[in-house]
Amino acid sequence: MSVVFDTQALLVLYMGEKGAERVAELLRQVLDRKIKGYISVVNLAELYYILGRKDRKMADEKERNLRSFGVKIAPVRDNALWKEAALLKASHSLSLADAFAAATAKDLKSKLVTGADPEFGNIDDIQIERVGNS
Repeated sequence: MSVVFDTQALLVLYMGEKGAERVAELLRQVLDRKIKGYISVVNLAELYYILGRKDRKMADEKERNLRSFGVKIAPVRDNALWKEAALLKASHSLSLADAFAAATAKDLKSKLVTGADPEFGNIDDIQIERVGNS
């Protein structure tokens, strides 16, 4: 099994919100190599700028933290991924970063772990796990 972390799920963890324990458990499973964990480079950039606005050192620390768990950074390596993200954005009420998270999950045939917000709705071919407040 593999998971793709959306920015919001990681913010739930790093801000200590309800659902943080589930995200921490998934990261422990990645660390223990029970599952594979990924984050789109676009979502990593989003996480970094959100945290960096508050504290640049914290943003650097949280990026290192993700890598230390073994979360792999999924690059936008070809036209298929960015086009899939664009099509998802065009047909769903998603932010661009959310569209990249969904496209990455779809490409990697992974579960998408996100926050409780309903933006993702029903996207074909993607299993979604929501954490946090509903």
